[in-house]
Amino acid sequence: MNRALDRPTEDVLDTLPCALLCFDASGRVCASNARLLALVGRNRRQVMGGRVETLLTAGSAMFLRTYVLPLLMGHGQADEIALDLQHVDGSELPVLISARREGQGADAIVRCAILPAPRRTDHERELQRARREAEHARSHLERANADLDRFAASAAHDLSEPTRKVRAFGDRLLHSQRSQLHPSDRDYVARMLAAAERMQGMIDGLLQLARTGQAHEDGPRKPLARVVEQVLADFDRHIAAAAAEVILGELPEVDVDATAVGQVLQNLLGNAIKYRRDGVVPELHIEGGRLEPADVPTWWLRVRDNGTGFAPEHASRLFEPFMRLHDKHKYPGAGLGLATSQRLAQGLGGSLRAEGRPNEGASFTLTLPASPAAPARRSPGRP
Repeated sequence: MNRALDRPTEDVLDTLPCALLCFDASGRVCASNARLLALVGRNRRQVMGGRVETLLTAGSAMFLRTYVLPLLMGHGQADEIALDLQHVDGSELPVLISARREGQGADAIVRCAILPAPRRTDHERELQRARREAEHARSHLERANADLDRFAASAAHDLSEPTRKVRAFGDRLLHSQRSQLHPSDRDYVARMLAAAERMQGMIDGLLQLARTGQAHEDGPRKPLARVVEQVLADFDRHIAAAAAEVILGELPEVDVDATAVGQVLQNLLGNAIKYRRDGVVPELHIEGGRLEPADVPTWWLRVRDNGTGFAPEHASRLFEPFMRLHDKHKYPGAGLGLATSQRLAQGLGGSLRAEGRPNEGASFTLTLPASPAAPARRSPGRP
């Protein structure tokens, strides 16, 4: 069954002995064959570009989101998972799905080979087995990530002390009245202090990243508009120094974790101000809305700028720790802000997506599930 997951050419899709379904990281169907269309009673136009959840029963769609996709993201492959397809006439068809993930992040593609399940009893047993395997894999991944976070926090803490001593003694040597350093030697010491300063920034960022991945209490819940207002007030000095213009659009009326969402917004605004173009008035656009349709109430918040931007193929790499796409001397920083922001978004059950073009600006969209108690005012559009 796994051989059907290899990339077939267009002219052989319909000759495969099983149904084939492919979807991208956002859950949009990007390929299917005649056997799949026959199983769901739809034509290709109805399926292509639609969400994969619409081809499944409600229970199977939830199982796909909560167990199968995390398993694929962690291990890259899931074999013979039992799900139910939803035929256009309302009937349900038990099937077995073997899936493989190709690529990472926003560029990931999931390819599924699908066969009808022989009996409902087998389907139920397979479903329970798949759930156990997915839960075991998720627990293992959580333990591994927790171990890595503890190691990173310990290493960052241990490195801070010698770095502080290098900075302290170097500063004393540079400014001591008794020092008879040659001008070239003073330049060496100054460079050493600058390097130690950068190292301390990286250590502090690594410690913050490690702490973000560890269990923490939820922050106070506040209206999103109030959180945005507070962050803009905190950034008022930086915005004025950069002579930037802030364009605030419509925002969804939702209550959010003020600490986590505020930290993400601070990081995004900080990047937008930092990576501005010379001779161009920086513009910071902040807007949001609700996703429609959505199985789970979901809202989004976007920060868009007209700065240096980045090549689209680097979008997923931006969230890697210490990733720097620009000159580190012109744009200082440890390269951990976006990695930390993505962890915060994932910890809240959401995601952070990047889009951009060189010298045209960048756009970062935070998507999170809405609180059931949040007001239901909707704004048009989709991120």
